[in-house]
Amino acid sequence: MDGDRIKTFIKGFDDHLEGGIPRGHVVLLSGTPGTMKSTVAWNILWNNARQRDQKGMYLSLEQSERSLLDQMERFGLGLKGMEDRLSIVDLGTIRGEMARAQIESDKENWASVIKGIVGDAKEQKGLDILALDSLEAYELLFERTMTRNEMFHFFEWLRQLGVTVLLIAEMSPDSNRYSKYDEGFLADGILHLKLSEVSDVDVQRRIRCVKMRGTRHSPGFFNLLVDGQALAITKTILD
Repeated sequence: MDGDRIKTFIKGFDDHLEGGIPRGHVVLLSGTPGTMKSTVAWNILWNNARQRDQKGMYLSLEQSERSLLDQMERFGLGLKGMEDRLSIVDLGTIRGEMARAQIESDKENWASVIKGIVGDAKEQKGLDILALDSLEAYELLFERTMTRNEMFHFFEWLRQLGVTVLLIAEMSPDSNRYSKYDEGFLADGILHLKLSEVSDVDVQRRIRCVKMRGTRHSPGFFNLLVDGQALAITKTILD
């Protein structure tokens, strides 16, 4: 069972997921700004690369590679020494690939080049886990709203990669949808992160598994804490 799961390496959380995320699942990491979605995704990639020799790629369509690394190095999750197992691809890298190949930077070619970069990484170096940050940024490359059919085929492409995919999605503070257009029904799993006000001066970060196909999981929220250089959960006390 353990070999069929990708551990989240959030202390205590994998115990509530039957050991982790099933391999090959496409999982939404959904939450409003400030809920540590990027950190949770990177923590999964980084620890699986360091402790389980898993190959990972973080595809950042919002932050630059330097900005992301500066953020993660504050948690002790730097890239040094793991470049053979873990890589970051940002918009600058993608633009460079397009320029070298003399590909025009338009909405149709963006998707093609991104798929090519991911496919080449899987074929040439091996790839176990892909994080895409974010679903909304990917859609912006199209310069229009993706149709429901296009979104369906995008999720099918992710699933057919045969790797575990962490797809970061922004939630609106005034909506219960787990992504802009409620693509949660297309995903194999949803991890929901939120900020919860527990007093006039205190806010707690929380995480829960909304769904995870093929897994008996706890549906409730846990407090999400930074424990030294690690993430951990504790039981949430009702407000």
